[in-house]
Amino acid sequence: MPMFGVNTTGYGKASIDTARPHRYEIAGFSDALFRLVDLLGRNRTTGWPWEN
Repeated sequence: MPMFGVNTTGYGKASIDTARPHRYEIAGFSDALFRLVDLLGRNRTTGWPWEN
């Protein structure tokens, strides 16, 4: 099961162990975050959300 951490304070140290499989720490917050989480959760690959 994927685990997502959202760091809204910047590019500091990750709050979860992202070396483990299906662990993601995302810096920043915008509407593109929800699309990214959906794609990662379904294990899909595509371009970056702001490129589409």
